[in-house]
Amino acid sequence: MGVKTSFVLPRELYKLLKKRAAEERRSMRDIVMEALLQYFSSSGKGEGGVLEFVLSPVEGAGPEDYEE
Repeated sequence: MGVKTSFVLPRELYKLLKKRAAEERRSMRDIVMEALLQYFSSSGKGEGGVLEFVLSPVEGAGPEDYEE
C-alpha cells in the first residue's frame, strides 16, 4: 500500500515538472517517483534495494491499488 505525502516545491521547479510531464504525456507523480528511485539506486549508500521493493508486485494488489 502506498503512502500519500505532500511537500512544497519552488514555483519554478513545479513549472518545469508540470511542463515536462505534459511534454512526455506522463504524470508528475511518475516523474518524481522515477527521480527518487534513481537517486536511491545510485546513491551508493546501500538503498539500492528500494528500487526492487517499490517495483515488486504486492500479493493481492491490482492496478487500481497503484493509482492516486
